[in-house]
Amino acid sequence: DLLKLLLKIRSRESDVASKLLARGDELDLLAAGKREGLSILEGWRFEEFGRDALDLVEGRLAFAIQNGKLKMTRTEKLAEKVDAAPGMHDLADAGVDDGLLSAGG
Repeated sequence: DLLKLLLKIRSRESDVASKLLARGDELDLLAAGKREGLSILEGWRFEEFGRDALDLVEGRLAFAIQNGKLKMTRTEKLAEKVDAAPGMHDLADAGVDDGLLSAGG
């Protein structure tokens, strides 16, 4: 599950146990469309994990493989690069590698 992968990455980066950042049931609720009353969408949990988790489930954040490494990218950056390069059939041809964010490690 991509949310669990993101949680593991953010937990490692912030040096906070994943169980403190988010509960499994909250991940399931977020993925199912719930937005109200989730602790991961408030305070420090939102800053450390929730913002990216919300972006992931709402399609603004995606995972990709670049040079054999897992990366995260903001989808609006991908769209801008593809739109700016008409006729491109491959995202790599549009230079999307510049928009990739580290996925930790």
